[in-house]
Amino acid sequence: MQVLLAQFSSHTDDSILWQHFRVGDEEAYTELTRRYYRKLIHYGRKFTPNVQLVEDSLQDVLVHLWLHRRTLNDTPSVKFYLLKSFRNQLFKTLKTNPDRIELDSRFDELQPEFSSEEVYIQQETDQSFRAKVGELLAQLPERQREVIYLRFFQGLRPEEIAELLTIKPQSVSNILQRALANLRENWPISLFIVLLLLL
Repeated sequence: MQVLLAQFSSHTDDSILWQHFRVGDEEAYTELTRRYYRKLIHYGRKFTPNVQLVEDSLQDVLVHLWLHRRTLNDTPSVKFYLLKSFRNQLFKTLKTNPDRIELDSRFDELQPEFSSEEVYIQQETDQSFRAKVGELLAQLPERQREVIYLRFFQGLRPEEIAELLTIKPQSVSNILQRALANLRENWPISLFIVLLLLL
């Protein structure tokens, strides 16, 4: 059956794109890929500096999703579904790759991504701030860094983070509290408030 392709934009809701993608709409699939490709690569590089391995893992996920699109379930959060699928695939690849590295050494560049409109405005004023963000986040324990990244930079809810990391929601809250307490101790209060406003 030929699928009538719809027109989508960057403002189209994820859930609408997901519904169209599941019935074979290539435009919806392309828009979802465009929307999340860089974010997923950015997340993957927290675990390994091997960009090719990260990209190959993501390609495996995207191909799998397209081939099995008609058997996929609906999801309340496309972002969470993609993050979880990609994380699982990346970890599986890392376990079988002889050049894998320890995960706790890869959260040294946690920085928020900016849209193309924001880049022009931010680039002249935020370099030192972003460097400070990366420097201080790198001092946190590995699990705290990942939870901070998923909560603030990816916008996942604590329940989603708990499912992604296979821990209890209360554990996520505890980790977040400890991480924020550590940051508050090391940051000037004005810088800490600015971070919370930006995130």
